[in-house]
Amino acid sequence: MNKKSLKTLYKTGIVLLLVIVVAIIIVLKNKKKTDSGTSNAATDSSALLDLIVPQDSFVEITEIDTTTAKVPQADSLSEQIVSLTQEVLEDKASLPKTVLAKVNDEAITTSKFDSIFNSLPAQIREYFKDDKAGFLEELIVRQLLLQDARRKKIEETPEYKSAIAKNSGKAEEIMINVLVKKMVAGITLSEAELKKFFDQYKNQLPNKDYESVKEQIMPMAIEEKQRAVIEDYINQLKSSAKIVRNETWIKAQETLIVDNPLSKALKSGKPVVADFGRGTCIPCKMMQPILEKLQKEYEGKAEILIIDVSEYAALSRKYRIQLIPTQIFFDAKGKEIYRHRGFMSEANIVAQLKKMGIE
Repeated sequence: MNKKSLKTLYKTGIVLLLVIVVAIIIVLKNKKKTDSGTSNAATDSSALLDLIVPQDSFVEITEIDTTTAKVPQADSLSEQIVSLTQEVLEDKASLPKTVLAKVNDEAITTSKFDSIFNSLPAQIREYFKDDKAGFLEELIVRQLLLQDARRKKIEETPEYKSAIAKNSGKAEEIMINVLVKKMVAGITLSEAELKKFFDQYKNQLPNKDYESVKEQIMPMAIEEKQRAVIEDYINQLKSSAKIVRNETWIKAQETLIVDNPLSKALKSGKPVVADFGRGTCIPCKMMQPILEKLQKEYEGKAEILIIDVSEYAALSRKYRIQLIPTQIFFDAKGKEIYRHRGFMSEANIVAQLKKMGIE
């Protein structure tokens, strides 16, 4: 699905970044989709080399446009892999200052981190400058994937041997690439699953007839199912891993992103609704007067926030915003309890607030 280049500013770098430097990204062929919404991921083993070649285009935060027939893209596998920042098993033992993390006793040192970070393109360094703790998470996930690829002897597979013969300098990228491709190979979608996907997004589609759009949304529904498989896989790796982080370093980095409206609101002791969007996004514009109205109506009861992803890139990344608008509901203790992607009507926002006990 073709998108305007203006959208590339804030998810820039996640795919290109780890292809060039961190070396785990699985770049899907023809990353920009056609207007019909089809996705052309390479499937033969010889295409592995193509999947790891750096691309000039960047991953984008997708906008849901209710004025067109385009369906919101499901997040690519590569975006999801590097965006997982859920809780990991942590050893509370302290680490030396020169070690930022250990993943099953394999160290990620400050020198390695700095070397990678300083070699990033300027745009990507800018993106991560206030979220280095998040970048460390990406390195941790990469290490977990690489370790599992080695355990499963991916280097002995025909796919790996074919790709490494063409690009011997990309061994780690290829190992992880093959590992993930094998995991999602053969995933299909039942009619019931496709219908469920349609029901989830139909309110954002100009054409709400299932039969007329089912072929268009099929590739995106499959990608979403693949993403779920990858998420489960990553969570399993994390649950069985011994991950030790340098908490002193992480806390120092996190102080760089606490000065934002959401962090302040979460400390207010009130429920919070945070709408992540951008002024150029049509459904975001449609939601702005609704949110401003609710801000007045719920004053003193709940915090209703309008957060521009162009102004708070690190915050958007922290909360894994990949499609705008996205609304996140937090309880009075600051815990996320509900998330919705796309336009959300006033009635639905009020209904969700009532479920949280707010009248």
